[in-house]
Amino acid sequence: MNSTLNNERIKLARESRGYSQSTLAKQLTSASQVLLSKIEKGLANVTDDVLNEISTVLAYPKEFFYAKHDIYSLKHFYFRKNLGMSVTKAKLLESQINIISGNLCDLLDSVEIDTDLPFTDLNKTGLSPEQMAQRVREYFNLPKGPIKDIIKTVEQQGIIIHLFDFNLDLKISGVSLINKAGVPIMVLNKNQPNSRMVFTIAHELGHILMHFKGGIISEERDVENEADRFASSFLMPDDEIKSSLYHLSDEKLGDLKRYWKVSIQALLFKAKTLNTLNQDQYRRWVTKINYYGWRKREPLEFDNSEPQLLAKILKLHLEQLDYSKSELSKMFGLHLNEFEKIYLNEHSLLKEYIEKDSKIRKLKISL
Repeated sequence: MNSTLNNERIKLARESRGYSQSTLAKQLTSASQVLLSKIEKGLANVTDDVLNEISTVLAYPKEFFYAKHDIYSLKHFYFRKNLGMSVTKAKLLESQINIISGNLCDLLDSVEIDTDLPFTDLNKTGLSPEQMAQRVREYFNLPKGPIKDIIKTVEQQGIIIHLFDFNLDLKISGVSLINKAGVPIMVLNKNQPNSRMVFTIAHELGHILMHFKGGIISEERDVENEADRFASSFLMPDDEIKSSLYHLSDEKLGDLKRYWKVSIQALLFKAKTLNTLNQDQYRRWVTKINYYGWRKREPLEFDNSEPQLLAKILKLHLEQLDYSKSELSKMFGLHLNEFEKIYLNEHSLLKEYIEKDSKIRKLKISL
């Protein structure tokens, strides 16, 4: 454990639990809000009594507060959300993503991942999101037709996908980032319907490829619209699907959903974009979707595969690098039960594992 406490981690821990500074201070007997504010800004020292109490109230072990990972503001991430986000919810999301990013950086100290991605600055190339999507399909060597397993497709390019149980108040579908190790990461809401998750992955892939490597992006650009357009064309190339989007019915939409592995809402949006539905027809479909509650849960949902890359990295640490679960949770600054909930319980690959003796060394992950 590092010997110097990182004051920024106190604020990070507080916000990750949804506490305001005043709310946390009210639960502390050893520190007022005045002192807590100075501590978070690095203007006051933290006594053992204060740290012990903060650790207990926020349910983080002391190791959490000594980690040295950089903390980034929400503007460094891209995310797909359903509704507008309040400042409090934005801080909650920001803190959770920072913690996950730091945890994965710890893992990647001992692992090499080959990332093979065609990062592109649309401004410099003049490409549209639709043209970019077609180029990416070619770069990934995808055949014509639907992408049968988008999770496997994305992970094979060296992008880590992590399914996370976001706070129910966070109407978030997914977040993308590139951590300091240079590895792209998607953190996806595990509770969203599978058909929406497919579009979320394609949407976040668009962000990773189009919006992280081109420098500062003008606020005049609608990056969310660009990511949506990329995702729609990546999943459903215009020239391949357009002829199927005329004369839509419930039955036909169901067949198209099963074939293309996308949501009914994505299909209708595509039809509107390609002018196979006029505005009135699209409006009637939206009314029907709202009436039947399909916006939250559509019929005819399909199964997605389980992300494998992060599970393999964790399994490598547990089996070949001779880490115990307790050692990993301590490295992450999490209590064991929270470590297991976030990182182990979601992966069938990690239900059982055998610890083996091995020298700690760089190991290459292959899928």
